[in-house]
Amino acid sequence: MDFVRGYQRTMNYVRLIILFNFVFSQSNSDFNPALLNDPEPLWPKIVNPLNSYDASKIMNQEIDTTAAEIEGFRVQVFATQDRNKADDLKENLSLSYAETSYVIFEAPNYKVRMGDYLDRKNAEKLRKRLIANGFPSSWIVRTRILPKMKN
Repeated sequence: MDFVRGYQRTMNYVRLIILFNFVFSQSNSDFNPALLNDPEPLWPKIVNPLNSYDASKIMNQEIDTTAAEIEGFRVQVFATQDRNKADDLKENLSLSYAETSYVIFEAPNYKVRMGDYLDRKNAEKLRKRLIANGFPSSWIVRTRILPKMKN
């Protein structure tokens, strides 16, 4: 019997709370969703140098590299499932070449890539140097790159 009274008392409290919330939540009639003003998101500028215009014009512009990625080329040197091998090769390549090296994870492989090139011709030059220096499986990958700032 005590259980039933306790249950009824609890249910009375729950009903009271629900009624209290219902009464006071309906009092705000000033809200108008048509007056909401959402700010426009700041999207990064993506430039495709492979279109009909001259890619060299892009490099002469001041580009904020924190907000812009463009279509370009890198040379993939190596792919492995071992992160340590990829990191070691990246370090060795950084010491031997002036190009920027990257380790990119695309499941299930870690890929070591080099360079940030707007045109395929310059990427081909790096690929040939890599082949001559013992990386015969190097190949060119079209990907998003971080443009280099002109000083």
